[in-house]
Amino acid sequence: MARETWAKWLRACLREPSNPARVALSGVTTLGALTGQDKRALDAISACWELYSGSDEAGQHAALHAIRGLLAALQPQCRPFARELIAYSLDWSDRGRLWPLVQPGKEGTG
Repeated sequence: MARETWAKWLRACLREPSNPARVALSGVTTLGALTGQDKRALDAISACWELYSGSDEAGQHAALHAIRGLLAALQPQCRPFARELIAYSLDWSDRGRLWPLVQPGKEGTG
């Protein structure tokens, strides 16, 4: 069986009215705003969250550093998708803890 992709997972989240992603994305119902570059950046960000989820402290630090850099490759309106992808590799409750660590100015944390 093929592994579910982040895009399929996120689309399913957006269709479910009670899903935390749908609430956090304020009514976004499709991934239509994503350009080719956005999709490639989100592919990389998803891989980084996966790295973070299974790594030691050094791997986690490297993953957070990479995500900080990759966020600049996303259109501003697409950046919230990167936050929701935390739950794809980790858990919904991890979003509030991890998202602030990849925001500009947080280079020395994580």
